Amino acid sequence: MLDTLRKNASGWVGMIFIGLIALSFAVWGVADIFRGYSSDVVAEVGPEEVPANRFRIEYQQQLEELSDRLGRPVGPVEGREYGLDRQVIARLVGMAALNAQVEDMGLAVADETVAKDIYEDPSFHGPFNRFDQQTFDLILAQNRIDEQTMINDRREFLERDQLLSAAISGTHVPDALTELIYGYRNEKRLAEYIILTPDMASDPEPPTEEEIEELHEKAAANFSTPETRSFDVLVIRPDTITASIEIGEEALAEAFEERRDQYDEPETRTLYQIPFAEMEAAEKAASNLRQGDTLENVLAPTGLSEEDVLRENLTRGDLLSKDVADAAFALKEGEVSEPLDGALGPVVIKVLSITPAKPAKLADVREELTKQLASEQAVQDVFDIYNRVEDERAAGVPLADIAAQVGIPLERVESVTRDGLKANGEPADVPDLVKLLETAFTMEEGEEVDAIETEDDGYYWIDLTGVNAPAVKPLEEVREQVVDLWMREKRRGELVELAESLSARGNGGEPFEVIAGEFDRAVLTSPPLSRRSSNETFSRFAVANLFGTPEGKFTFGSVGYGDSLLLMKVKDVRTPAVADNKEAVASLEETLRETTQDDVVGTLVASLQEKYGISVNQTLINRIIGN
Repeated sequence: MLDTLRKNASGWVGMIFIGLIALSFAVWGVADIFRGYSSDVVAEVGPEEVPANRFRIEYQQQLEELSDRLGRPVGPVEGREYGLDRQVIARLVGMAALNAQVEDMGLAVADETVAKDIYEDPSFHGPFNRFDQQTFDLILAQNRIDEQTMINDRREFLERDQLLSAAISGTHVPDALTELIYGYRNEKRLAEYIILTPDMASDPEPPTEEEIEELHEKAAANFSTPETRSFDVLVIRPDTITASIEIGEEALAEAFEERRDQYDEPETRTLYQIPFAEMEAAEKAASNLRQGDTLENVLAPTGLSEEDVLRENLTRGDLLSKDVADAAFALKEGEVSEPLDGALGPVVIKVLSITPAKPAKLADVREELTKQLASEQAVQDVFDIYNRVEDERAAGVPLADIAAQVGIPLERVESVTRDGLKANGEPADVPDLVKLLETAFTMEEGEEVDAIETEDDGYYWIDLTGVNAPAVKPLEEVREQVVDLWMREKRRGELVELAESLSARGNGGEPFEVIAGEFDRAVLTSPPLSRRSSNETFSRFAVANLFGTPEGKFTFGSVGYGDSLLLMKVKDVRTPAVADNKEAVASLEETLRETTQDDVVGTLVASLQEKYGISVNQTLINRIIGN
């Protein structure tokens, strides 16, 4: 579990949310301790406090994620209906409980470890697959936090990781359990079988008129026309607008100058960035390097290696601190800086090599930039059209009239079923839009539904224009079908009785060949079947019965397609040899180990919550949510 945690928590957003994976399933133990009081803290866990702003930020992020999933805006109050407030406070409370334990145990992470973790985080990497200051700043802005808060949170995350790693160390799943589960999942069975066809049943007497009428009423769904609906659809997409957009030379040149940093190859430098705990040590190291001392000697007191301090092909933006970046890019090749105040403590810089900047030319990026500008304009045009449509909808203008105003053809769908078919079962001409049919068949006549976002950043609106409800066909129209269904059910019942009697005879010791010979059937043998097998011969129900029957015994079940039945005998049960499937067994063991680790971490968090005690400021939470 912690391996997965570390992999997925490499990103900043992941660090906030995925880093709390261990807490998402923890016991929610604060339901009975809610109390109201005035504070800027939404919860307290022992000495740890959960700031109101932290709750506000994470609750808003959860709302945005839910809005994206639903394809429509979700407000704070509605978010509470989904339980988002309890999910967020549960995670924050669990994290605070771990932080309290970390503090009690005196766990700590060195500044250089935090810095290295940030530098190596792929979320902060730019176009050249390395740390990029602009990307870093953008992500911080998107998450509404400052640099120091991010560094502090990252440090706390790494400290909690130490605690959780210790908690799950040595977690073991017994080999016997792994082998038992592996054997169950991968067991194969062979069946001897014959097929019992409907013609083995006698022809029943035709149904009476009363029986026909009763079945027509009872099985009305079998003799009904499907519900169909008609609706209008207005769709706007950026890609349909892009082709008509022309980008002039002046606009192209202006955009190129504004975005030169995207195309210019910046100056890069390879250097040593050596962190120190104390300024005095940094001053001594800088002096020694200028006097020709080796890097190995300078690093010896720090415990770092050359690999730890080497930074290759850095741009100015790759350096976390602006002051450090300014100093590093002011040095000449081979020069050593004075001790600098870095974001995580004193550092000394030595420049090893310099690669000059290489300015881009408009001619080289013309095509790419033109497409980019057209795409951006198309998105803006879509947004403008969206606002126009919404304004007209609010004024009660029919969708057909709005389509004419904005110059976009209206798509009309006539009498289509929920499955996108015509009433006769043929495919209907329905636009390929996510949630289109679902929405059209859940809205009421006269209801105006919100715009739905498409997968390509567009929007569409639906107006329901007609509903044809399902209707039971008159008996005289479907009499033949009703009679046929009645006869099939009778034959099916008799066939089941036959299968039951033959199974009993087989389980009583009668040879399968003798039973099969009565019907001029040859006993067939299936290929190896797994618990998840199904095909035209063996239905899932038949396979389930087969795996629920002891070896050598009889059972029966339906075929995969049609009205026939299978009479089956379990011929052979094959349990896979663990020694021959070491890789698959190891994979299962890892899955079981992660599940066990999840349980351990969940128990730890619950016990820490009980140890430190929890109080939640529900009054403040309600105020933040707007309730």
